[in-house]
Amino acid sequence: IPQGASANGFLFLSAIRGLDVETQKVPEDIEQQARLAFKVLEKTLEDAGASLDDVVQIACYMKNLQKTRPTFNKVWEEVFGDNPPARFAVEVTDMGQPGDASAILLNAIVALPG
Repeated sequence: IPQGASANGFLFLSAIRGLDVETQKVPEDIEQQARLAFKVLEKTLEDAGASLDDVVQIACYMKNLQKTRPTFNKVWEEVFGDNPPARFAVEVTDMGQPGDASAILLNAIVALPG
């Protein structure tokens, strides 16, 4: 299953998790997961010739929306500041690989520069 696709000047990214690329594990800590997810997003965008400024919308999926959202929002504000993309968040019951600690999953729509 592809992690992304491009069409008509847009990049559609899916299943971005807070994965530590060195250990290939998802940490238990929600703030660390959020930071790692944005790090993965930023690197993916860089590889595609884009940046966080090009993100148009992010869909957030969380295992425990009410518990996770305040911590996620703190990191979100640090990453996007005063000019964030559109966003929605929903609670889901399962995500990630069996047995991992995934609590956050992101999808992003990006307007490619150009």
